[in-house]
Amino acid sequence: MTFRPPATKPTRRRTRQVDTRRAIFLNAAFGFASLAAVALLGGVLFANWYADHGVAVGSVGGVAISKDAVRAEAAVMQARYDRVLTDYDTLRNEGQLSTTDYGTVTSAITSAEDPTQLYSDALTQLQENLTLQQYADQHNISVTDADVDAQIVKDGTLPELRHVMVIGVVAAVTAPSVVPTSTQLDMAETQAQLYLNSITSGTQKWADVATEAESGGVASSTGDLGITAQSQLNLDPDFAQAIFDLKKVNDVTGLFLGTDGVYRFATVTAIVPPYVDSGWKDAVDSASNAGDYRNAARAEALKAVIQKSVESQYVSGPMVSRHVEEIDVSSGYSQLGDGPEAKIKMMIFAPNHDTSSASSVDASDPAWAEAKSRADAAYAALQKDITQFTKMALDTTNNDDPYVASQGGDLPWLPQAVFTGDASSQQGLGMQAVPSLIFAPNLRPGLLEPILEPTLGYVLVDFQGLRPGPAQRIADAQLGLNTGASFEAEAAKYSDASDAFNGGDMGWVTPYQLESDLQQAIFQAPIGGISRMVETSAGYSIFKVLAQETKTPDAAQQLKLKQVVFSSWLSDLEASTNTWTDSTGLTAITPTATP
Repeated sequence: MTFRPPATKPTRRRTRQVDTRRAIFLNAAFGFASLAAVALLGGVLFANWYADHGVAVGSVGGVAISKDAVRAEAAVMQARYDRVLTDYDTLRNEGQLSTTDYGTVTSAITSAEDPTQLYSDALTQLQENLTLQQYADQHNISVTDADVDAQIVKDGTLPELRHVMVIGVVAAVTAPSVVPTSTQLDMAETQAQLYLNSITSGTQKWADVATEAESGGVASSTGDLGITAQSQLNLDPDFAQAIFDLKKVNDVTGLFLGTDGVYRFATVTAIVPPYVDSGWKDAVDSASNAGDYRNAARAEALKAVIQKSVESQYVSGPMVSRHVEEIDVSSGYSQLGDGPEAKIKMMIFAPNHDTSSASSVDASDPAWAEAKSRADAAYAALQKDITQFTKMALDTTNNDDPYVASQGGDLPWLPQAVFTGDASSQQGLGMQAVPSLIFAPNLRPGLLEPILEPTLGYVLVDFQGLRPGPAQRIADAQLGLNTGASFEAEAAKYSDASDAFNGGDMGWVTPYQLESDLQQAIFQAPIGGISRMVETSAGYSIFKVLAQETKTPDAAQQLKLKQVVFSSWLSDLEASTNTWTDSTGLTAITPTATP
């Protein structure tokens, strides 16, 4: 017989305990699941936020630039542009800016406000700021709050503006040379001085002299430079300073010889004084984040301090300088392998006076006969007096190509590829008959009979000569130097620089005066020796180093150095810094332009 203990009946209390534990476990599991879901959702939200805000779109020296940093910089730039436009509105409404001048000063700003341009500029600016900040940290350079406040006041001040008119006399040049001789320069100086004297004495008005100089074929292409600040004048610094030293409207500068070999003098037809915007800071702060604007101003102030330091060393301080001669061959419009270049003056006589529709005019149309008649008449007149070519070419009732007319018919040295290139895409002149003739061997310089170009009209050409292409000319110069020719003789023969008539003597060269590649070639060459040939986007250069001294530049050279040294120094600094840009990421955050 087996003893079995009596079965124990579960009590109500024990049942309740089991149910409670089950509920606790279920609740805990649900809680953990909820937390996991929240965490997952939070992770997704954070990942999305980080992708849209925190991901880097650029870096400098390993320091990242986030998307939000670019957005903030763009907002500051936009706020500043908008306020500058408001300031120009004020000047226009007060009558200090003409409608034309207002359009000139605001056009660049409105272009810069395009979102693609704005965001690209913002990232570039942040990269420059970081580059300079890292340099400042390494060299214990800093700025104070007072420096930042002063920079904000400077930001809110529009510089003085002047509407500038220039007359320049270009020396006659005998092809195939592109550089005048000393005698030709003397003749240009004499002519320019006669023009200047006739204006200052009151015997001729400015407009009359400008027209006379242009029709005589001696005027440079500067002319009306429009409204501009001094810092924006693309002129020699001593000449620009003289223009902004003029006391009142219609005063005239003295005569200046430019580094390009052109004699110039100038006048101003409007003077707009500096304008201080007292509400600048509040306006920019309210349109962006005030802290972001102050950071931008601090970066500007730091750049100014660094620039002052660099210029004290490489502009106004003693430094190693080299006396240099150059052979500089411009690439012009040629590409490597293009072959020889031709120099011509031309006029075009189109059917119905319209070159753009000439190809659609039937060959039997009387308009072609009329164009041929005008071309023949011009040819007959120029056979009697070729010196009238420029004057006739400027006459748009006669010459049917507006661009050619604006240049007095004078074209630069061009390879055959430019003559035959597609005119509709602005890659060439769209000619076939003219280049076939002028690039033929043994053609002598002179006036050619009218040439039919079915897509344009009848072309009247004053052929001035052929010369080898740039690559061949620099090779010929090197061959001459290697076989014993003097550097000065080769410079006079091949160089396109304005100093070619003087043996290529470009004076004393200092660090950061020239592009990095050119500077390295000069300072690596032995004293008394010749540098390696340097190829840049502008052409080809060879240098001869005559001497080396440690010296302080004179006042005139300091003016010129101040224009270029800091930007060259900064370019070198940026080139030596590890900078990265995510172009795709930048495009992704750039807003769409508003139609």
